[in-house]
Amino acid sequence: MSSFGRRAFKPVYLLYYRLLFGRRFPGAAALQRRVQAWEGATGRGDAPALRQQWEAQYGVGGWEFMRELDEGARYAVIAAYVHHLRPGGTVLDVGCGEGLLADRLRPLGYVRYLGVDLAAAAIAQAAARADGQTVFVAADAESYTPPARFDVVVFNESVYYFREPLASVARYQDYLAPGGLFVVSTFRSHRADAIARLLQRRYRT
Repeated sequence: MSSFGRRAFKPVYLLYYRLLFGRRFPGAAALQRRVQAWEGATGRGDAPALRQQWEAQYGVGGWEFMRELDEGARYAVIAAYVHHLRPGGTVLDVGCGEGLLADRLRPLGYVRYLGVDLAAAAIAQAAARADGQTVFVAADAESYTPPARFDVVVFNESVYYFREPLASVARYQDYLAPGGLFVVSTFRSHRADAIARLLQRRYRT
């Protein structure tokens, strides 16, 4: 896609996420593919990426900024929700990266924590955090089958990286324990906001 083509397609991208995302209409699948191609061509940071891209980014320290102080507030809020709503429960962290959320949850207590991430490089960095109650697995979250049900399934800045975000979140309903819940954190972007709107329509918050 040429530079002109990328600029010319942006209004379509904006219209898609404001009005059309998640709707069924003739040509919806083809438009979705076009939008995803545009996102790939423009290097959007809120869209699906190939496994090798994630491996490369973790390999060169591209996600070390997540350890910085200004990211700490988000992890603290997520941990507070988990602890307040399901204290001492079981937690599945989908898109766990190097396992930073486990550091926040451990002092509050949990029965079991399982972190899943697409990048083996991220899971290798998380390995030092593993113990008898804390496990990390490298797997594609959109096809991964958890070994048990969990009190809380966390999607921490991960839903917009799924190729099919709504369907992927729905898959994990089957792995919620009775009374279990999702905790979802996203930043603000056209794609992320569109996904969040549909999740809020589908689930009681």
